Amino acid sequence: MSKDTPPETIHWPKPSPEAESEAEAPPLPTISAAVATISKEDFLTIASKPCAREGLLTGIASGFLAGALRFILHGNVPKAANWAVGIFVVGSTASYEYCQFRRRAQRRAMVRQIEVVNDHRREVARKAAEEKRARRREEEEERARAQRSWYRFW
Repeated sequence: MSKDTPPETIHWPKPSPEAESEAEAPPLPTISAAVATISKEDFLTIASKPCAREGLLTGIASGFLAGALRFILHGNVPKAANWAVGIFVVGSTASYEYCQFRRRAQRRAMVRQIEVVNDHRREVARKAAEEKRARRREEEEERARAQRSWYRFW
């Protein structure tokens, strides 16, 4: 560059309106929006969900037991009720998640068993095909020997 010419400037293009709208983040979900998605039918069909029954029963039993023990030991009803509700939530959540973990493990084991059975069937089919090819080859050799003349010229 010479001293006579000014330095080159970079001219950035103006952002397009689509880029500005993409930059705007969607609104964050709120608790009220989440609660609005719950319907009455959800409560009626909760028992048919996998692991929900086991989780709720475990939560109820553990919450009742913790609340009763807290009441018997300390005699304070509000604290016992708080403990019962807290243990219900923790116990039912833990039981539900453990049940889901067991279901996933069972599903993985079942898929693995199916793979093993399919591999075994493929191996058996491969061996049967090899035996069939060997038998066919032997039969063709036998036919070729039968078609040859039994006498020889020296």
